[in-house]
Amino acid sequence: MSSTKRYIMVLLTMVAAAFTVVGCGPSYPNCETDEHCAETGEVCVDKLCKECATDVQCTAKDACSMCGPGNSCVERPGCCQSDLDCPGGRCWRVSGTNYGECGSRCRVDGSAEDCNAGEVCLGGQCVPEGTCTNNSHCAPGKACVNGLCVIACNLETVYYDFNESSLRKDARATLQTNAECVAKRGQNVVVEGHSDERGTDEYNMALGERRARAAVKYLEQLGASVGIRTISYGEERPVCNESNENCWWRNRRAEQLFE
Repeated sequence: MSSTKRYIMVLLTMVAAAFTVVGCGPSYPNCETDEHCAETGEVCVDKLCKECATDVQCTAKDACSMCGPGNSCVERPGCCQSDLDCPGGRCWRVSGTNYGECGSRCRVDGSAEDCNAGEVCLGGQCVPEGTCTNNSHCAPGKACVNGLCVIACNLETVYYDFNESSLRKDARATLQTNAECVAKRGQNVVVEGHSDERGTDEYNMALGERRARAAVKYLEQLGASVGIRTISYGEERPVCNESNENCWWRNRRAEQLFE
């Protein structure tokens, strides 16, 4: 045999051997290396071709995927890529990743950092400044009243002499302070008229109404521009039930309350 023929025979033998080696590799889904799973885009895990071995194989396809049970890619719970994925909330970016997690619209009550101009965070949502559910949501010097932060002042009760509806000097001073509080808060007011137990029910009801109206008239003279209404309870709602002057004077009153 010539040297040329001998060379060709050796070369053919080597090629055949190479094909034999490849052909003897494990059959899908069995594997020994990732190369045996490359054709299906999988990786070799415990000698079987699987979709993933770590989250890396999943996030390469979808940022919100993770490697789950059975080495299959599954959706990451609460994962998001934009606010559109979080109805009513916000997609908060997870540090060091290319995905986020759905959460509330904002994170810290009373903070404006996560909200638009003129809004603050309250209960995870951005609401207009001044909205509140308790005093802690309001600035110093303000209190939460009916869901709004208002100037923290209160209305004081005024008192009357026996069988009188005219205002005493101390009552006028109290109403002056009350008028200033009304101006600051800008809320409507109800004035309740009361009497002590002496006299008939009808008389005391009328007396309570006169006392309430006297207080309202003076508040209006002082410039109170909010809505003010009156109601009389006569002797029906005493703050003291003893039958003596030390108790009666506390029942002869006009209480003012914000509505």
